[in-house]
Amino acid sequence: MNLRQLQYFLEVSEAESVTRAAHRLHIAQPALTRHIRALERDLGVRLFDREGRGIVLTNAGLVFRERIRLVLRELDRAQVEVQALSRSPGGRIDIGLPYSISQALTRLLVKRMQDEYPRIAMRVIDGWSGFIIEWLIRGKLDLGVIYDHTLKSDVLRTQPLATEEHFLVCAANDRRTARKTMSLTEVANLPLVLPSHEHGLRVAVEQHMQTIGRVPSIHTELESIVGLKQLAQQGGVYTILPRGEMEAELAAGRLKAIRIVSPSVFRTLFVAWSSERPNTPQMRAVLSIARQETEMLIEMRTWGSRFLG
Repeated sequence: MNLRQLQYFLEVSEAESVTRAAHRLHIAQPALTRHIRALERDLGVRLFDREGRGIVLTNAGLVFRERIRLVLRELDRAQVEVQALSRSPGGRIDIGLPYSISQALTRLLVKRMQDEYPRIAMRVIDGWSGFIIEWLIRGKLDLGVIYDHTLKSDVLRTQPLATEEHFLVCAANDRRTARKTMSLTEVANLPLVLPSHEHGLRVAVEQHMQTIGRVPSIHTELESIVGLKQLAQQGGVYTILPRGEMEAELAAGRLKAIRIVSPSVFRTLFVAWSSERPNTPQMRAVLSIARQETEMLIEMRTWGSRFLG
């Protein structure tokens, strides 16, 4: 078993086809097949089963892939840490951002990193806070921005980044929300579309309503930001989101945002990383620039939040 075989195995498992994997790797298909068979002989198990025109991982293959990802990730870390000893560190940083801030922050963050740390490659992933936490714990991300009302984990380290106000969201022509503000008690009487309890947004809404002795009236559970906005836009149902999630729809007049009062709904954003990972110079560079750009966006009122310095 060698490093090349492990890399080939991962490529085949992701492509679910030896032919596609060979094309991506720029090697001959028979040579790739020999490497996979040699790996299976070394392990004494079958890693793939044929299914139709493609192949799928066996149970042993699934377990092996998860372990190998961590091994290869650690090798990448070693390279990053060695390169960090130079004046201009290199390597790659993977960061996860909630949808609400991704549109505002990603372009600025990537541009600053390209200008100031050209040897550090960045990969930015959008996702729900719950997913970002899972990816951080499993080692698929170096850094992530997460909300407070999410799954807590003692393996994550966090730094506060900002607070973000959440609004009642509905169709632009909705007649039940003619005012610019609505109390949380009134919101509790409306049919809401929210994600399941696995996601912090749902937990946050329920915890805020508990303070007034109410529970949300859930019309539909939906695990998609796009879906939440589309249902609200059709009318008859409502959702709760930060402004960053719906700037385009607000500008186009497809949705409107009603401020929630008595009490308002605020959530805190944190930058998080795994305590099991070293806090490298690359990570510290990304963290510093992310905080600077966040503060600037808030000062310019581009992003309706408060900075936590």
